Amino acid sequence: MPYHLKDSLKEVYLKVRKILLLPFLLLRRTKTPDEGKIKKILFLRYDRVGDMVLSTAVFKALKRRNPSAMLTVLASERNYEIILNNPNVDEILIYKGFGWFIKEVLARNFDLAMDPFFTYELKPAFMTYLSGAKYRIGFEESGREIFFNVRGPTILPEKNMVEHLLDLSKKVGAEREGCEPEIFLTEEEKKWTDKILAEKGIRKNDIVIAIHPGAYYPSQRWPAERFGEIAKRIHESGVRSQKSEVRSKELSEESAIKVLLFGDKKEELLLRDVRNIAGEKAIIFCGLRLRQFMALLSHCNLLICNNSGPLHIASALRIPTISIMGPTFTPLWLPWGKNHIVIRKVLPCSPCNKAECEDHSCMNLITVEEVMDAVKSQVDKIKPTQIAKGRN
Repeated sequence: MPYHLKDSLKEVYLKVRKILLLPFLLLRRTKTPDEGKIKKILFLRYDRVGDMVLSTAVFKALKRRNPSAMLTVLASERNYEIILNNPNVDEILIYKGFGWFIKEVLARNFDLAMDPFFTYELKPAFMTYLSGAKYRIGFEESGREIFFNVRGPTILPEKNMVEHLLDLSKKVGAEREGCEPEIFLTEEEKKWTDKILAEKGIRKNDIVIAIHPGAYYPSQRWPAERFGEIAKRIHESGVRSQKSEVRSKELSEESAIKVLLFGDKKEELLLRDVRNIAGEKAIIFCGLRLRQFMALLSHCNLLICNNSGPLHIASALRIPTISIMGPTFTPLWLPWGKNHIVIRKVLPCSPCNKAECEDHSCMNLITVEEVMDAVKSQVDKIKPTQIAKGRN
């Protein structure tokens, strides 16, 4: 079915659904959570990696508001490792299906259930209702708010996702000040990373640039050969501009620039295609566990990637990034924080949010030269004290 037709049918469906649900919406009664009465919190986040990373800002806000409350996160097999070792999370449940959810969750007597899904789908909203929680909240969209009894925010695509999530927590009394995405690595993970990098010949004075060429949807992927060309140019000609050459002695005459290529097992061929162009100097890390990837990334000085989970992991680790964005609505999914460069083309057809695109002009028009200019700009900002971060 053509994308525009599917989009039109979806719009009609949502309007009809809202009309059918209108009587229930008119009868809806909302509550305000009683201060100090929240002892058990359920937070639904059983989707993708990037969404979990961004939600960690909310966990801090919730625990600061309710320090004695138990925060349980309903995660997925794909994303639960993001919140291991997170001091704000008391319990992690791995979602195993709808029937499992009813059996496992209802008996826990949650006081507050939160649905942070940024969607029109009814399922996660209905799950907050089935949880039996006294207070239920989520984004109010296309009638899904019939399952909530605490008034939540509406969806505004021009805002960043972290801001939206913190708006959600503010509705239950949790202030957003000082809350942002964060990842907590263990000392054992840091030591493991030191060992692996040393085995790969990476010294503490080297500048380490990570490249992650994958993405969840095909439309979000910049061509593999261009990532390969970026890595090749970094190795062959370096990335220091005239400005950084002047201060090269500050960095170290012995420092070198190393490129690490990251991807999961399904992206092995993609990584090989990139290294076929990049050359043997590029070091491949394929099929790592999520915690291992995060630990290695924390030792890098820069990440170059598409709009994907690793982009948000890097922002939570305070790693500068260069991201290539195509059909995504940019304000919503911009990396959080400073020191990030987003490269995209504004076209009449964008942002379309398509999963696949035959034309793909929004990505194909982004050149290697544009990305290399961004690489030089980011490397110029690296301070000598940042190079050996984590490799002392």
